Amino acid sequence: MRFTSRGFETGGVLRPQDAARYQQERLSHTDLSAAVAEGTQSTFERLRLVHSYGVLCYDMFTAADDLAHLVIEQALRDRFVEFHGATAPFQDAYGTVHDVPAASFRKLYDEIHAQGRLHKPQRWRLRLRQSGELIYFDGMLGSLLRWARAEGLLRGQRNRHLDSVLKGMRNDIAHGDSHHLVTPVDSALTISDAAEIINYLWGTSTPGGRLYPAPIRRVIQVVAWGPDGSVMRGPAGYPPDPQFASWTCVLVRAVPRDEGLSRLDALYESTTYPCDVLWGPGTWEDGYAWLEREQPPEDEVGVLDRLFLCQHYDGRLYLPRSADVSAGLAEEERHGIWYLIRADYPADALQHARSIAASQCPSQASPCANCPAESVGAGTWLEMLTLAASTGPAITPRRPPETAVPSIRAWPRSFEIPGDPSPQVSPA
Repeated sequence: MRFTSRGFETGGVLRPQDAARYQQERLSHTDLSAAVAEGTQSTFERLRLVHSYGVLCYDMFTAADDLAHLVIEQALRDRFVEFHGATAPFQDAYGTVHDVPAASFRKLYDEIHAQGRLHKPQRWRLRLRQSGELIYFDGMLGSLLRWARAEGLLRGQRNRHLDSVLKGMRNDIAHGDSHHLVTPVDSALTISDAAEIINYLWGTSTPGGRLYPAPIRRVIQVVAWGPDGSVMRGPAGYPPDPQFASWTCVLVRAVPRDEGLSRLDALYESTTYPCDVLWGPGTWEDGYAWLEREQPPEDEVGVLDRLFLCQHYDGRLYLPRSADVSAGLAEEERHGIWYLIRADYPADALQHARSIAASQCPSQASPCANCPAESVGAGTWLEMLTLAASTGPAITPRRPPETAVPSIRAWPRSFEIPGDPSPQVSPA
């Protein structure tokens, strides 16, 4: 009864009926999509019920937390069966394709494990529908997660990096040898995450979600800075205040809660979420007049698996750029080695690029085991733009204004790489 909407209260408690209502409300946003398989739906409802009964028996919160990890595996199995319909194609080492009945995951599991089929000399491998690639699939949680990502049913580099955590926690629950106890806060968060994963397996994002958020709304905002270095940001629809007449401002289309706007750099991806500079720099009065005249629309953007390009040249590594901005660079700005990186956030892409430059992470195309990022390729400016165009959305070259917020929180535009061989690569 001490767990309230204000956190853990030490000076008071909720009434029993209020505590019960609050714990149920904590899960009110975790409804599953109607498309989710019936078996998963039923287990998930049982999971939420167990959490609710935690107000009568505290250990139920731990039971709910444990069950949440197991229902994720059930959801993956149900989705595998639904995805493949009647049969799943497995190819052996001799090139023969075996259509394994997939009406029941249990029967499919028994079939692929019979007679040592997954091991030499037979080496049965699952053929992916999208790419035709063959992958090892033994029906366990690790291979289920790998299959779901390969087929595009799960996304996000930070989410991929958490797969090993999910596997570890599932194994601890199934084979653990020690007692543990979690709080209702832990249980509610785990159930919420499970709902996001399950819904996304069936193609539904979660508005305001933590792992699989739906596209986020971007609105028109003003970012302004004064002669003394003060920075402010907010909605752009208000008339200019005379006290800010000497300030410099830009108008952007950005996510309102993006704290990265205080380090905005129009030439680089320095904000947390995608941000477009629409006007400026200039005075607030001129910006307001442009806004009244042009009325730029709001929009929505996705934040998972974005593409970034990082330039490595003359002993320095530069901040991530978008493909559009990279395509708009002048010829003299295109030198060096370029890393094409898939990440959810610019900071993740930058960290991965720095690790590549320091020979701590691979530059060849592969998900990184150390970073929540994936190397797509490395090469010249032209090669990486061509690769970006073939793997991502259409590229529209643009040249933003030379504008950066003069904030103490701003990132430097480039970093020196100690002991760097200073790669000299032609831009084409």
